[in-house]
Amino acid sequence: MRIRKISITSVLALILACAMLIGIISNIFVPLNLKATCLVLIGCLAIWYLKPLYLKWTSQLSQRTVNWILAVIIILMMVVQLLVLRFLPASVYHDPFRVLVQAEQLSHGHLNWNDSLYFQRFPNNVSLTVLMSGWLKLTNLLHLDTYWGIHLLSFILLDTFIIAILRSVRRLSHQNSAALLAALFFLVSPFAYTYYLQVFYSDLPTLVCLAVVFNVLIGWSSFNRTKKGLTGAGLLISVIIGEVVKPNLIVLLVAVLLVTIWLLFKNRQQLKAIQTPLLIIILGFILAVPTSAGLKAASHYHANNEYAFPAMHWVWMSYNPNNAGRYDIKDVETLSSIQGKQAKQDYLNKALPERLAKLGPVGIMTRWIEKASILLNVSLMPKAYTGGYVAAPKLYQRFELQLSAVGMVIMRIGFVLLYAETLLRCLRLWRRRLKSTDDPRIMLTILTALGYIAFHTLLWETESRYGQVMIPLLGILCAVPSLALVSERRIRLRTKNEGWVALVAVVALVVTYASAPHALSTTKGHDVAVQQSQLSLQFDAKKTKIKPYGTLSQQVQLNHKAKRFEISLAPAAEFSGTLINEQTHQHYELYRTFKSLMLKRTLPVGKYRIQLRNDLQRSQSVLITKTLSYRLAPYPLKIDQSQYPYWSFVYTFSRAR
Repeated sequence: MRIRKISITSVLALILACAMLIGIISNIFVPLNLKATCLVLIGCLAIWYLKPLYLKWTSQLSQRTVNWILAVIIILMMVVQLLVLRFLPASVYHDPFRVLVQAEQLSHGHLNWNDSLYFQRFPNNVSLTVLMSGWLKLTNLLHLDTYWGIHLLSFILLDTFIIAILRSVRRLSHQNSAALLAALFFLVSPFAYTYYLQVFYSDLPTLVCLAVVFNVLIGWSSFNRTKKGLTGAGLLISVIIGEVVKPNLIVLLVAVLLVTIWLLFKNRQQLKAIQTPLLIIILGFILAVPTSAGLKAASHYHANNEYAFPAMHWVWMSYNPNNAGRYDIKDVETLSSIQGKQAKQDYLNKALPERLAKLGPVGIMTRWIEKASILLNVSLMPKAYTGGYVAAPKLYQRFELQLSAVGMVIMRIGFVLLYAETLLRCLRLWRRRLKSTDDPRIMLTILTALGYIAFHTLLWETESRYGQVMIPLLGILCAVPSLALVSERRIRLRTKNEGWVALVAVVALVVTYASAPHALSTTKGHDVAVQQSQLSLQFDAKKTKIKPYGTLSQQVQLNHKAKRFEISLAPAAEFSGTLINEQTHQHYELYRTFKSLMLKRTLPVGKYRIQLRNDLQRSQSVLITKTLSYRLAPYPLKIDQSQYPYWSFVYTFSRAR
């Protein structure tokens, strides 16, 4: 009996379809809030029902009209982005802030890496820091402070990515509907206005790199010699920068090598058509190694194995039985107590097998599903690495809870639909497994997507922001004409029965929403005024000495009533603290906790002054965040009679107690 050959791409597509199913379920139900789940399902049903009408309308639009609509959407989006940067600055913390502070110092010629242990412990961000410092040197020449300099870079890269995605989708699908829908999502969802705009970190360059790579691969055969030369150079630079900034881009190299080997044995004609961009990608990864070493040498960075963590610690951390596969501070503290990289490695060689044995086969598989659901969930992504808005205007704070809830529902609807569309197209590939040939571009896209999912599901720790690399990959799969669904090729309006089913489902969901016991949004996580940027004591950040009986103060404007105030101190520091209402001159004494001073009471709208005093006859250290030209808060920090506009306390005024 002759064995029928099955397309390898269809097998990979089936595996990706399983991952997409996990992503759909995760975004519908997580976080657990019945009202939010109902709104997500209502939104998905509404879009499903209206899809034929939308396809019919967009098919009647001329290319010129579509160009105008896209241009207006992009301009509106950019205007909102600039308004967000101007009026809603976010308090950036953790890794992105440590990278930013070090890059700022390097840009001013301070070649010193010893302000904290962060880069000795995690040297993977050194190259990103050095590249950022080069950008800041340029913006310094334009007399921009660090805030506007770094956010100008975020603005340029984010909008470059969005335009590249729209271009890829339109070029591939040859339809107006896909590009317009994607543009509308970027306009109305939080994607373009939150994490990627307000926090510059390695995730955004990775997205841009993948968008450039697949844009070039898609259009390579249609380029003339000049365009191939220019795009080839751009491709090479993108891969080099992408790899030195985010080493897990190596997933792309593995995918490229596997596709190249497959085509070498199965279809050399197809390989010949894209061999040049594939070779450029491979060359980019090769050149990334000396580039990374050169960046470290140029910035005078020297590794210190006494503090460095072995790469295995990320794997060990991801299988912590008491965690969900995410970053765990207790694991970091455990390793930090062990001196020397080799001693840490010896510990991990024993500890990792113990964790795997404790989880067992069922526990490990459960952990994989759990990590995949986190990776593909977008609920927490907009708030990644931000402690909240520094001091949002009154008008925004009046509607902040509602806007945040609606924005998150839109994000979840958008990604549920993206995953669902990818799922259907992957199943279509599987149904054609005995007939279809392997398109190398589709195979490479699916392999890269699966590589990222496998990397953060089977090996590394996971976060929802890591899954955002799927956007350019899944966007391409959803735009390939050969995978288009029948409903897209032949527009058919919904039948009466389908309409009644949709109506009954919506009514049931509305009733469920109305009767759900929990609110759609809560005040938890929404602060009135905040400054959480710091280098962190866990990385031995330098503290500021305050002389005996010295005083520190900083003004804060509250544009909404607060119910809790907290200011961080160094542990065991003995400072007295007072919060003063500048209008009523009422004084509130702060009470001491282990690491902070705190106040729990309702604070009305107005201007306040935080005041600390060293009551001892000796100097004491206090936790203060310092930058050279990055304004952390609207008002300067005062130490005795001196003002420091780029220094600040670490504080939070919360809506919830």
